[in-house]
Amino acid sequence: MATALTFVDKKLLETPVVGPEGAVYYTTTTTNGHFRGRKITTITAASGLVGFINWRENIFIINGVQRKWDDLKSRSNGIFSSEREWNWGKRPFKLKYHDSHKELLATPTVGSVADTVRFKPYEAHLLAHNEPAAVYFPDQMQDEVERMFLLMAILQTEIHRQDMAKQSDEAMLEVATSGS
Repeated sequence: MATALTFVDKKLLETPVVGPEGAVYYTTTTTNGHFRGRKITTITAASGLVGFINWRENIFIINGVQRKWDDLKSRSNGIFSSEREWNWGKRPFKLKYHDSHKELLATPTVGSVADTVRFKPYEAHLLAHNEPAAVYFPDQMQDEVERMFLLMAILQTEIHRQDMAKQSDEAMLEVATSGS
């Protein structure tokens, strides 16, 4: 089984993350600069554990331990692969989107695949209820630091995907409007 934690708002970096019973498990808040966008996202767990994503320095900080993204992630299947391997220390996880970016899986490369964490991004619908983003942690995954790290890696991966999609949309719009 897995516990579904739902992002209350579609803005993943500025929202409570709640369990099925409505209890807040995590809270995300982000500071932004005037010219260069986001600075630092703070993720606070209900247990008191705190993690920081420093977007400008490309650094994760958990309980005062600071590591650069370049030291934490690598391409796992060659230069053209979209799959990334993230490792805080105990065991590495491969993060890869599936089903046309409708699901991101964080699968351990050591141990049981039953410890796979799933993330479903926010999905807007015109004629139905919007589906909020949700992360599914396996019930047996009790290591708070590992859960925090995976949540941070998932957020970094998803925000990067959103940024790239936005840049692509803006470029397409620019091409379409410059031709007239």
